[in-house]
Order: sequence, then C-alpha cells, then structure tokens
Amino acid sequence: MPEENDRNVVDHGAYGTQHLPPLRSCISDEVAPMDRFPYYFSGRVVAGFGRGGKQLGCPTANLDERAIARLPSDFPCGVFYGLAQVDGGKLYGMVMSVGWNPHFKNEKKTIEVHILHSFPEDFYGSNLRAVALGYLRSMTAFDSLDNLKEAIKNDISVAQSHLSSFKIEDFEHTDHFNVDGVVTS
Repeated sequence: MPEENDRNVVDHGAYGTQHLPPLRSCISDEVAPMDRFPYYFSGRVVAGFGRGGKQLGCPTANLDERAIARLPSDFPCGVFYGLAQVDGGKLYGMVMSVGWNPHFKNEKKTIEVHILHSFPEDFYGSNLRAVALGYLRSMTAFDSLDNLKEAIKNDISVAQSHLSSFKIEDFEHTDHFNVDGVVTS
C-alpha cells in the first residue's frame, strides 16, 4: 500500500520527502523521473480559460494559484495520470496537464485535471485532492487543434491502460484522501 510520506508529498502547503531532479524545461523530450511518484497534491477548483470542455471536448478542473505555488519549483511540466477526488467523494482516474500549454501560448502556469468520470454539473469552488502516479508526455505545441484533440484522446487511453494496474482501494484510505474533502491552507 502506498504511503504518502514515502515520496514527493505536497499537502497543506508543506513538502514531504522529495527526490528532485535538476530544473528541466517544460517543453522537452525528457521524461519525469519515476522516483517522483506517487505525488500527492490538492487545491480548490477555479474557472479556467474555458477551452477544456468547449473547444477540446475534455472538461478540466483547474486548480487555484495556491495549488500551483505549492509545487516544487522544478516539478516537471507535462501530462500525467493518476487518481482524483472531489470534495471527499469517490476516487476516479484522471489525466492532468501541468504547465503553460504551449499550443495556446499561455503566459500563466496551470494545473488542469480531467477526471475520467462524467459529473452532472460543474464543481467550481470544490476541493480536489489527487495523486499523480505517472508521466505520459511533455507539453508541446501542436500543428492544429485536431492534432491536440487526438493527443488528448491518446493520453486518456494510455492513462486508462496504466491505471488498470493500480488498485484504487490502496489509495482511498491514505490520509490524503481520507479527510472529508477539506483543504486547509
């Protein structure tokens, strides 16, 4: 069973034990080091750029600036897979991007989580807790919006394949996910 104090834990604004590599570029072919996972984090869901569901067909829960500020300065940008929970609810698979979204030339770093579950309504203001379990790819600009959409579909497919090797129950009883959905700052 994973223990959140084993590696790279960020929660409540404090860092746990970390094995941090040298600073690396957000647009890179390098992969994130495996000793960084599992990586626990949390934040409040805020409105994003409005592209996820509308433009890309992939709704995302965008985390607040405090969640971004709590990331180690050299946390690699890229696309990751893992598990997420909204307001202390059920744990679901997720795919997330961390970075500046070079395709859209963002000037603001974001954490955007796509939960692999359909929710009946938006949950802005909710508390999201998650664990990144692995790295999928680096951030990159695409030749077209269609190519980006295809990459996102592939990310989801690969994430689902990787997630099938994890037991959700091994994570749902960790202290990180067992706090009734409360995020403290």
